[in-house]
Amino acid sequence: MWKYLWAGFKGALLLIGVMYAMEYYGYAGDPGYLAVYYTVTVEVNVIFDHVMAGFLFALSGGLWGVLFVFVSNPNAWKGMLYGLLPSLWLWLVVIPYTGGEIFGGFEQRAIIQPLVFNCLIWGAYVGNNVSKS
Repeated sequence: MWKYLWAGFKGALLLIGVMYAMEYYGYAGDPGYLAVYYTVTVEVNVIFDHVMAGFLFALSGGLWGVLFVFVSNPNAWKGMLYGLLPSLWLWLVVIPYTGGEIFGGFEQRAIIQPLVFNCLIWGAYVGNNVSKS
């Protein structure tokens, strides 16, 4: 179980790096997990907020990774398919909770970005890492 938690945590750290790279190169604004963090808390300190929100995001990635333990014969392909679950959670729960529409109003970016992040990057990473050990 710990390897699943650790793989999900590291996969989320990888996503954090991707999100900050996208922000740096002008492809996106602040990482999306900051909006969720500010929905449940108040702004304290920019650096603290980024670190705490990032840690909580990585922890949630680890918890999603633990649920992957129920997938038999894990591999990268199954991890990518499993990445649909956190995508659905985002579209149906997180986005509406933060004031958006279900499925992000079906905007192209709101549909494609979670699929790329949760399926192609995070899911493939988790599936590949737990299948190795």
